[in-house]
Amino acid sequence: MGEPHVFESAAKAGGGVGSEARRFKPWAWALGAAQPAVTPCLGEAGNRGVAPRFRTVVVRGWFDWRAWGLWMVGGLLIMSGLLPAQPTLASVYVVQPGDTLSRIARRHGVSLRELAQANDLDLTDQIRPGQKLRIPDRADSNAGLAEERTVVVRPGDHLASIARAHDVEPRDLALANGLTLNSVIYPGQRLVIPSGAVAAPVSPLPTRVQRALDRAPVRAGRWRHIVIHHSATDMGDPRSMDRYHRQVRNMENGLAYHFVIGNGRGMGDGEIAVGLRWTRQLPGGHLSSEALNQISLGICLVGDFNQKRPTRRQMESLEALVRALLKRCQLDKGAVTTHGRISPRHTECPGRLFPWKALVQALDS
Repeated sequence: MGEPHVFESAAKAGGGVGSEARRFKPWAWALGAAQPAVTPCLGEAGNRGVAPRFRTVVVRGWFDWRAWGLWMVGGLLIMSGLLPAQPTLASVYVVQPGDTLSRIARRHGVSLRELAQANDLDLTDQIRPGQKLRIPDRADSNAGLAEERTVVVRPGDHLASIARAHDVEPRDLALANGLTLNSVIYPGQRLVIPSGAVAAPVSPLPTRVQRALDRAPVRAGRWRHIVIHHSATDMGDPRSMDRYHRQVRNMENGLAYHFVIGNGRGMGDGEIAVGLRWTRQLPGGHLSSEALNQISLGICLVGDFNQKRPTRRQMESLEALVRALLKRCQLDKGAVTTHGRISPRHTECPGRLFPWKALVQALDS
Protein backbone atom coordinates (compact mmCIF):
# COMPACT_ATOMS: atom_id res chain seq x y z
CA MET A 1 0.00 0.00 0.00
CA GLY A 2 3.04 2.34 0.30
CA GLU A 3 4.39 4.31 3.20
CA PRO A 4 2.15 6.97 4.83
CA HIS A 5 2.96 10.64 4.18
CA VAL A 6 3.94 12.46 7.42
CA PHE A 7 3.52 16.21 7.56
CA GLU A 8 5.69 17.48 10.40
CA SER A 9 5.04 20.94 11.87
CA ALA A 10 7.81 23.39 10.86
CA ALA A 11 9.95 25.22 13.53
CA LYS A 12 10.80 28.06 11.26
CA ALA A 13 8.68 31.12 10.75
CA GLY A 14 5.91 30.71 8.22
CA GLY A 15 5.99 26.93 8.58
CA GLY A 16 3.05 24.78 9.46
CA VAL A 17 0.73 22.15 8.17
CA GLY A 18 -0.78 24.37 5.53
CA SER A 19 2.50 25.21 3.77
CA GLU A 20 3.70 21.59 3.75
CA ALA A 21 0.32 20.25 2.70
CA ARG A 22 0.14 22.48 -0.35
CA ARG A 23 3.08 20.56 -1.81
CA PHE A 24 1.00 17.33 -1.70
CA LYS A 25 -2.76 17.78 -2.18
CA PRO A 26 -5.13 20.70 -1.68
CA TRP A 27 -7.49 18.54 0.36
CA ALA A 28 -4.65 17.78 2.80
CA TRP A 29 -4.12 21.52 3.33
CA ALA A 30 -7.80 21.94 4.06
CA LEU A 31 -7.62 19.08 6.53
CA GLY A 32 -4.68 20.72 8.30
CA ALA A 33 -6.26 24.17 8.34
CA ALA A 34 -9.28 22.77 10.07
CA GLN A 35 -7.23 21.55 13.04
CA PRO A 36 -7.43 23.59 16.27
CA ALA A 37 -4.26 25.17 17.65
CA VAL A 38 -2.67 22.80 20.12
CA THR A 39 0.60 22.62 22.02
CA PRO A 40 2.22 19.20 21.61
CA CYS A 41 4.67 17.78 24.09
CA LEU A 42 8.07 19.55 24.09
CA GLY A 43 10.93 17.57 22.63
CA GLU A 44 8.70 15.90 19.92
CA ALA A 45 10.76 15.13 16.82
CA GLY A 46 10.85 18.14 14.49
CA ASN A 47 9.73 20.69 17.06
CA ARG A 48 13.21 21.54 18.50
CA GLY A 49 11.75 22.92 21.72
CA VAL A 50 9.52 25.45 19.95
CA ALA A 51 5.83 25.35 20.63
CA PRO A 52 4.23 25.86 17.22
CA ARG A 53 0.60 26.71 16.75
CA PHE A 54 -0.12 23.69 14.56
CA ARG A 55 0.04 20.04 15.50
CA THR A 56 1.60 17.22 13.49
CA VAL A 57 -0.89 15.61 11.06
CA VAL A 58 -0.41 12.09 9.70
CA VAL A 59 -2.24 11.21 6.48
CA ARG A 60 -2.23 7.58 5.27
CA GLY A 61 -1.46 7.06 1.63
CA TRP A 62 -4.32 4.57 1.16
CA PHE A 63 -6.90 7.07 2.34
CA ASP A 64 -7.90 8.37 -1.09
CA TRP A 65 -11.13 10.32 -1.44
CA ARG A 66 -11.58 9.09 -5.00
CA ALA A 67 -11.38 5.43 -3.97
CA TRP A 68 -13.73 6.10 -1.09
CA GLY A 69 -16.18 7.71 -3.49
CA LEU A 70 -16.08 4.77 -5.90
CA TRP A 71 -16.66 2.38 -3.02
CA MET A 72 -19.73 4.34 -1.94
CA VAL A 73 -21.12 4.50 -5.48
CA GLY A 74 -20.62 0.75 -5.92
CA GLY A 75 -22.43 0.05 -2.66
CA LEU A 76 -25.37 2.19 -3.74
CA LEU A 77 -25.55 0.41 -7.11
CA ILE A 78 -25.59 -3.02 -5.43
CA MET A 79 -28.32 -1.87 -3.06
CA SER A 80 -30.38 -0.56 -5.99
CA GLY A 81 -29.95 -3.85 -7.89
CA LEU A 82 -28.05 -2.31 -10.81
CA LEU A 83 -24.95 -4.35 -9.94
CA PRO A 84 -25.05 -7.98 -8.78
CA ALA A 85 -24.07 -8.68 -5.21
CA GLN A 86 -21.75 -11.54 -4.30
CA PRO A 87 -23.55 -14.68 -5.57
CA THR A 88 -24.90 -17.15 -3.07
CA LEU A 89 -23.33 -20.59 -3.45
CA ALA A 90 -25.93 -23.28 -4.16
CA SER A 91 -26.17 -26.07 -1.62
CA VAL A 92 -25.73 -29.70 -2.63
CA TYR A 93 -28.23 -32.46 -1.84
CA VAL A 94 -27.51 -36.19 -2.08
CA VAL A 95 -30.47 -38.12 -3.49
CA GLN A 96 -31.96 -40.68 -1.11
CA PRO A 97 -33.88 -43.87 -2.03
CA GLY A 98 -37.45 -42.99 -3.03
CA ASP A 99 -36.69 -39.32 -3.79
CA THR A 100 -38.20 -37.55 -6.79
CA LEU A 101 -37.29 -34.18 -8.26
CA SER A 102 -40.62 -32.73 -7.17
CA ARG A 103 -40.25 -34.02 -3.62
CA ILE A 104 -36.73 -32.56 -3.32
CA ALA A 105 -37.88 -29.24 -4.81
CA ARG A 106 -40.77 -29.00 -2.36
CA ARG A 107 -38.54 -29.91 0.59
CA HIS A 108 -36.11 -27.09 -0.24
CA GLY A 109 -38.70 -24.50 -1.18
CA VAL A 110 -37.72 -24.18 -4.85
CA SER A 111 -39.65 -24.83 -8.04
CA LEU A 112 -39.43 -28.15 -9.87
CA ARG A 113 -38.37 -26.41 -13.08
CA GLU A 114 -35.66 -24.36 -11.35
CA LEU A 115 -34.24 -27.48 -9.70
CA ALA A 116 -34.17 -29.33 -13.03
CA GLN A 117 -32.52 -26.41 -14.83
CA ALA A 118 -29.90 -25.98 -12.09
CA ASN A 119 -28.79 -29.58 -12.72
CA ASP A 120 -29.18 -29.71 -16.53
CA LEU A 121 -32.05 -32.18 -16.22
CA ASP A 122 -35.35 -32.66 -18.01
CA LEU A 123 -38.50 -33.34 -16.01
CA THR A 124 -38.47 -36.85 -17.50
CA ASP A 125 -34.92 -37.62 -16.35
CA GLN A 126 -34.54 -40.16 -13.59
CA ILE A 127 -32.55 -39.48 -10.45
CA ARG A 128 -30.73 -42.13 -8.47
CA PRO A 129 -29.75 -42.68 -4.85
CA GLY A 130 -26.31 -41.18 -4.26
CA GLN A 131 -26.63 -38.64 -7.08
CA LYS A 132 -25.68 -35.08 -6.08
CA LEU A 133 -28.03 -32.22 -6.99
CA ARG A 134 -27.38 -28.49 -6.79
CA ILE A 135 -30.15 -26.71 -4.90
CA PRO A 136 -30.61 -23.18 -6.33
CA ASP A 137 -30.78 -20.23 -3.96
CA ARG A 138 -34.36 -19.55 -2.89
CA ALA A 139 -34.15 -15.91 -3.90
CA ASP A 140 -33.22 -16.98 -7.43
CA SER A 141 -36.16 -19.37 -7.57
CA ASN A 142 -38.98 -16.90 -6.95
CA ALA A 143 -39.56 -16.39 -10.67
CA GLY A 144 -39.70 -20.13 -11.29
CA LEU A 145 -42.17 -20.61 -8.47
CA ALA A 146 -44.41 -17.99 -9.99
CA GLU A 147 -44.34 -19.74 -13.41
CA GLU A 148 -45.12 -23.21 -12.08
CA ARG A 149 -48.71 -24.31 -12.62
CA THR A 150 -50.55 -25.38 -9.51
CA VAL A 151 -54.11 -26.27 -8.62
CA VAL A 152 -55.93 -26.23 -5.28
CA VAL A 153 -57.88 -29.40 -4.54
CA ARG A 154 -61.63 -28.86 -4.17
CA PRO A 155 -64.20 -31.11 -2.44
CA GLY A 156 -64.89 -34.15 -4.60
CA ASP A 157 -61.62 -33.91 -6.53
CA HIS A 158 -59.35 -36.91 -7.00
CA LEU A 159 -56.09 -37.41 -8.87
CA ALA A 160 -57.76 -38.86 -11.97
CA SER A 161 -60.25 -36.00 -12.34
CA ILE A 162 -57.58 -33.31 -11.84
CA ALA A 163 -55.28 -35.05 -14.33
CA ARG A 164 -58.10 -35.28 -16.87
CA ALA A 165 -59.01 -31.59 -16.42
CA HIS A 166 -55.39 -30.53 -17.10
CA ASP A 167 -54.69 -33.09 -19.85
CA VAL A 168 -51.92 -34.95 -18.01
CA GLU A 169 -51.50 -38.57 -17.03
CA PRO A 170 -52.63 -39.43 -13.47
CA ARG A 171 -49.32 -41.20 -12.84
CA ASP A 172 -47.33 -38.11 -13.90
CA LEU A 173 -49.49 -35.92 -11.66
CA ALA A 174 -48.87 -38.28 -8.75
CA LEU A 175 -45.09 -38.45 -9.34
CA ALA A 176 -44.80 -34.67 -9.70
CA ASN A 177 -46.25 -34.32 -6.20
CA GLY A 178 -44.52 -37.24 -4.49
CA LEU A 179 -47.74 -39.27 -4.40
CA THR A 180 -48.96 -42.65 -5.61
CA LEU A 181 -52.15 -43.36 -7.54
CA ASN A 182 -53.69 -44.58 -4.27
CA SER A 183 -52.76 -41.49 -2.25
CA VAL A 184 -55.61 -39.58 -0.59
CA ILE A 185 -55.82 -35.87 -1.43
CA TYR A 186 -57.85 -33.36 0.55
CA PRO A 187 -59.56 -30.01 -0.12
CA GLY A 188 -57.17 -27.07 0.12
CA GLN A 189 -54.13 -29.15 -0.83
CA ARG A 190 -52.03 -27.54 -3.58
CA LEU A 191 -50.78 -29.80 -6.37
CA VAL A 192 -48.18 -29.10 -9.05
CA ILE A 193 -49.37 -29.71 -12.61
CA PRO A 194 -46.47 -31.21 -14.59
CA SER A 195 -45.74 -29.84 -18.05
CA GLY A 196 -45.03 -33.31 -19.43
CA ALA A 197 -44.10 -36.86 -18.52
CA VAL A 198 -42.37 -37.27 -15.15
CA ALA A 199 -39.88 -40.06 -14.57
CA ALA A 200 -40.23 -42.26 -11.53
CA PRO A 201 -37.22 -42.49 -9.22
CA VAL A 202 -34.96 -45.44 -9.86
CA SER A 203 -35.85 -47.77 -7.05
CA PRO A 204 -33.08 -49.70 -5.38
CA LEU A 205 -33.17 -53.43 -5.96
CA PRO A 206 -35.19 -55.46 -3.44
CA THR A 207 -33.00 -56.67 -0.60
CA ARG A 208 -33.32 -60.32 -1.61
CA VAL A 209 -32.19 -59.58 -5.18
CA GLN A 210 -29.25 -57.42 -4.07
CA ARG A 211 -28.25 -60.11 -1.59
CA ALA A 212 -28.32 -62.73 -4.36
CA LEU A 213 -26.10 -60.53 -6.52
CA ASP A 214 -23.64 -59.96 -3.70
CA ARG A 215 -23.42 -63.57 -2.58
CA ALA A 216 -22.82 -65.15 -6.00
CA PRO A 217 -19.16 -66.24 -6.48
CA VAL A 218 -18.51 -63.99 -9.50
CA ARG A 219 -14.99 -64.35 -10.91
CA ALA A 220 -13.27 -61.38 -12.51
CA GLY A 221 -13.83 -61.50 -16.28
CA ARG A 222 -16.43 -64.28 -15.96
CA TRP A 223 -19.14 -62.38 -17.88
CA ARG A 224 -18.84 -60.17 -20.94
CA HIS A 225 -22.44 -59.60 -22.08
CA ILE A 226 -25.84 -58.90 -20.57
CA VAL A 227 -28.49 -60.03 -23.06
CA ILE A 228 -32.15 -58.95 -22.91
CA HIS A 229 -34.97 -61.23 -24.12
CA HIS A 230 -38.77 -61.35 -24.05
CA SER A 231 -40.77 -64.48 -23.38
CA ALA A 232 -42.99 -63.85 -26.46
CA THR A 233 -45.97 -64.92 -24.29
CA ASP A 234 -48.64 -62.82 -22.59
CA MET A 235 -47.94 -64.37 -19.22
CA GLY A 236 -45.30 -66.46 -17.54
CA ASP A 237 -43.24 -67.23 -14.46
CA PRO A 238 -39.88 -68.89 -13.69
CA ARG A 239 -41.46 -72.21 -12.70
CA SER A 240 -43.33 -72.73 -15.97
CA MET A 241 -40.29 -71.60 -17.96
CA ASP A 242 -38.05 -74.00 -16.04
CA ARG A 243 -40.44 -76.88 -16.71
CA TYR A 244 -40.58 -76.07 -20.42
CA HIS A 245 -36.81 -75.83 -20.74
CA ARG A 246 -36.25 -79.11 -18.92
CA GLN A 247 -39.00 -81.18 -20.52
CA VAL A 248 -39.22 -79.73 -24.03
CA ARG A 249 -35.78 -78.25 -24.63
CA ASN A 250 -33.98 -80.97 -22.63
CA MET A 251 -31.87 -78.49 -20.67
CA GLU A 252 -30.20 -80.19 -17.73
CA ASN A 253 -30.09 -76.98 -15.67
CA GLY A 254 -33.63 -75.94 -16.47
CA LEU A 255 -34.48 -72.23 -16.75
CA ALA A 256 -32.29 -70.87 -19.55
CA TYR A 257 -32.09 -67.34 -18.14
CA HIS A 258 -30.26 -65.96 -15.14
CA PHE A 259 -33.08 -63.53 -14.30
CA VAL A 260 -36.79 -63.12 -15.13
CA ILE A 261 -38.83 -59.91 -14.75
CA GLY A 262 -42.61 -60.25 -14.48
CA ASN A 263 -45.40 -58.20 -16.09
CA GLY A 264 -48.13 -58.80 -13.52
CA ARG A 265 -49.46 -61.94 -15.18
CA GLY A 266 -47.99 -65.04 -13.57
CA MET A 267 -45.69 -63.00 -11.32
CA GLY A 268 -45.65 -59.46 -9.95
CA ASP A 269 -45.35 -56.50 -12.31
CA GLY A 270 -41.66 -55.58 -12.19
CA GLU A 271 -40.86 -58.51 -9.87
CA ILE A 272 -37.34 -59.87 -10.36
CA ALA A 273 -36.75 -63.62 -10.04
CA VAL A 274 -33.17 -64.84 -9.61
CA GLY A 275 -32.41 -68.12 -11.36
CA LEU A 276 -30.17 -71.04 -10.44
CA ARG A 277 -27.80 -70.14 -13.25
CA TRP A 278 -26.88 -66.91 -11.48
CA THR A 279 -26.58 -68.22 -7.94
CA ARG A 280 -24.32 -71.06 -9.17
CA GLN A 281 -22.66 -68.96 -11.89
CA LEU A 282 -23.63 -71.43 -14.62
CA PRO A 283 -23.51 -70.68 -18.35
CA GLY A 284 -26.74 -69.47 -19.92
CA GLY A 285 -28.96 -71.46 -22.26
CA HIS A 286 -30.62 -68.49 -23.93
CA LEU A 287 -28.49 -68.15 -27.08
CA SER A 288 -27.93 -70.49 -30.02
CA SER A 289 -24.16 -70.07 -29.69
CA GLU A 290 -22.61 -72.21 -26.98
CA ALA A 291 -19.55 -69.96 -26.92
CA LEU A 292 -21.73 -66.89 -26.25
CA ASN A 293 -23.75 -68.74 -23.60
CA GLN A 294 -20.53 -69.26 -21.65
CA ILE A 295 -19.96 -65.51 -21.22
CA SER A 296 -23.48 -64.03 -21.47
CA LEU A 297 -25.97 -63.31 -18.72
CA GLY A 298 -29.59 -63.62 -19.81
CA ILE A 299 -32.52 -61.47 -18.59
CA CYS A 300 -36.02 -62.37 -19.80
CA LEU A 301 -38.96 -59.96 -19.51
CA VAL A 302 -42.36 -61.66 -19.54
CA GLY A 303 -44.47 -60.41 -22.46
CA ASP A 304 -44.75 -60.34 -26.23
CA PHE A 305 -43.16 -57.05 -27.23
CA ASN A 306 -44.15 -57.46 -30.86
CA GLN A 307 -47.70 -56.86 -29.64
CA LYS A 308 -47.34 -54.66 -26.58
CA ARG A 309 -44.62 -52.61 -24.92
CA PRO A 310 -43.17 -53.73 -21.57
CA THR A 311 -44.70 -52.09 -18.52
CA ARG A 312 -43.07 -49.13 -16.80
CA ARG A 313 -42.33 -51.22 -13.76
CA GLN A 314 -40.62 -53.83 -15.90
CA MET A 315 -38.39 -51.19 -17.46
CA GLU A 316 -37.60 -49.63 -14.07
CA SER A 317 -36.66 -53.05 -12.66
CA LEU A 318 -34.64 -53.85 -15.77
CA GLU A 319 -32.63 -50.65 -15.51
CA ALA A 320 -31.97 -51.15 -11.80
CA LEU A 321 -30.93 -54.77 -12.36
CA VAL A 322 -28.68 -53.95 -15.32
CA ARG A 323 -26.95 -51.17 -13.39
CA ALA A 324 -26.33 -53.52 -10.46
CA LEU A 325 -24.99 -56.26 -12.74
CA LEU A 326 -22.66 -53.85 -14.53
CA LYS A 327 -21.21 -52.86 -11.19
CA ARG A 328 -21.07 -56.40 -9.79
CA CYS A 329 -19.42 -57.85 -12.89
CA GLN A 330 -17.19 -54.82 -13.54
CA LEU A 331 -18.59 -54.17 -17.02
CA ASP A 332 -19.34 -50.99 -18.93
CA LYS A 333 -22.68 -50.20 -20.56
CA GLY A 334 -21.37 -51.49 -23.90
CA ALA A 335 -21.85 -54.99 -22.50
CA VAL A 336 -25.65 -54.55 -22.58
CA THR A 337 -27.35 -55.87 -25.73
CA THR A 338 -30.42 -57.75 -26.95
CA HIS A 339 -30.97 -61.24 -28.30
CA GLY A 340 -31.52 -59.85 -31.80
CA ARG A 341 -28.30 -57.84 -31.75
CA ILE A 342 -25.94 -60.54 -30.49
CA SER A 343 -27.40 -63.69 -32.03
CA PRO A 344 -25.78 -65.01 -35.21
CA ARG A 345 -29.24 -66.13 -36.32
CA HIS A 346 -31.98 -63.64 -37.20
CA THR A 347 -34.49 -63.01 -34.43
CA GLU A 348 -36.74 -60.12 -33.44
CA CYS A 349 -36.31 -60.85 -29.74
CA PRO A 350 -37.06 -58.85 -27.58
CA GLY A 351 -39.64 -57.57 -30.06
CA ARG A 352 -40.18 -54.51 -32.25
CA LEU A 353 -41.82 -52.55 -29.41
CA PHE A 354 -39.05 -53.00 -26.88
CA PRO A 355 -37.73 -49.46 -26.02
CA TRP A 356 -34.06 -50.15 -26.67
CA LYS A 357 -33.08 -46.52 -27.33
CA ALA A 358 -34.79 -45.37 -24.13
CA LEU A 359 -32.87 -47.96 -22.12
CA VAL A 360 -29.55 -46.90 -23.66
CA GLN A 361 -30.28 -43.23 -22.92
CA ALA A 362 -31.20 -44.10 -19.33
CA LEU A 363 -27.94 -45.98 -18.86
CA ASP A 364 -26.02 -43.04 -20.34
CA SER A 365 -27.50 -40.58 -17.85
